[in-house]
Amino acid sequence: MSESVADVVARGYDRVAQAYAGLEDGVEWPRLRRLRELLARLPDGSRILDLGCGNGMPATAEIAKRHVAVGVDVSPRQIELARQNVPDATLSVGDVLELRYEPGSFDAIVAFYTFDHIPRERLPEMLGLMRGWLADGGWTLFTVEEEEQTDTVAKWLGEPMFFSSYDAATSRRLVADAGFDIVGAEVEEQLEGGHPVSYVWILARKPEEGQ
Repeated sequence: MSESVADVVARGYDRVAQAYAGLEDGVEWPRLRRLRELLARLPDGSRILDLGCGNGMPATAEIAKRHVAVGVDVSPRQIELARQNVPDATLSVGDVLELRYEPGSFDAIVAFYTFDHIPRERLPEMLGLMRGWLADGGWTLFTVEEEEQTDTVAKWLGEPMFFSSYDAATSRRLVADAGFDIVGAEVEEQLEGGHPVSYVWILARKPEEGQ
């Protein structure tokens, strides 16, 4: 039986847990700044889902300071670390495409560096799930890689990892097609292991009922 994409990603993140935890050392990624901009829009106590939460640092931990944090990651090792780092969060191991929540369960959903690890043809499905999980008027903030790449497995931090993404314009179109109002879609470059990588930061909102 061939190995699933989720299996490749889970094993990879299990094995690179220590290296990944140090990837931001000495560099400034946009993640925390952009997350704080989103959180400023939300009242305290909002329910926020972090898809691909990793070890919980820094995003899930930031959410948990004033909100109800729910984190999911496909890597058991990353969730083990997240439970140590963010004990107040509700955390579980799971494939983001296989999650099931009641409609309107969350006020916001974030996903940082997550969607380039799912097959790109399933991005519309993922966006549809997110729209359903969000309350009316709910927010989402997530990243997609700027450059297009077809489904591939390549060495990353010394381990095989799955990557897949559309070009930026296609990703933006799919977000709009899923029924979101796009508030912002900006490209920012960051250093990963000394190599520059550009991501599109998409901030979008589910319309209020009747809009």
